[in-house]
Amino acid sequence: MKKVLLIFIFPFISICQQQTDTVIACDLITDFERAKEFTLKYLNTMPEKYYSFKPTPEILSFREEALHLGLGNYRYAAMIAGGYDASNQKEIYNRENLQSKIQVIEWVSKSYDVMIDQIKNENDLDAMTYYYRWNCSKRCLARKGFEHQSHHRGKFAIYLRLVGSTPPPEQLIFKDGERVPKDISVEDWKATKEFKAYKPFVDN
Repeated sequence: MKKVLLIFIFPFISICQQQTDTVIACDLITDFERAKEFTLKYLNTMPEKYYSFKPTPEILSFREEALHLGLGNYRYAAMIAGGYDASNQKEIYNRENLQSKIQVIEWVSKSYDVMIDQIKNENDLDAMTYYYRWNCSKRCLARKGFEHQSHHRGKFAIYLRLVGSTPPPEQLIFKDGERVPKDISVEDWKATKEFKAYKPFVDN
């Protein structure tokens, strides 16, 4: 009887240990890798015939928005490296090799790779440098770069809706294939001091 109990107990301990150790990854490299996946899903979802689509005449086309996002990645990576990318944005928009859907996707994808590699190769992300004319850390620059790409990717959803396409589902926490089981049940979560401390701030 004791042997049977051990067979059931040890797997249970193992499962509990795995659940206890589960941590949501929250570092710059993981976040940018996830952001790359999410952005490329949007770029792949938009039909090529609508890459030149503009919701109103005075704003960027979908293709230009994508290129602007990518240029931001290149520029932030350059500043993290201690330099500056002085590429002409309008010239980039007009490049013959950046007019098709596949060309844009490849260019934007590479921009994420450049940013990720730059972060990986930095010895000291807390070292100070310049964000244009503001003094800040390289880590701060990377976070500002992440905010920039998030801002422009967020616009993609409206472009897609306006041409009748459905945006990809949100990918705000996990990379593809890395979604893990929740650490506790709904009942146990509602029993925590954190849940009990919730207040209707918006309604007050």
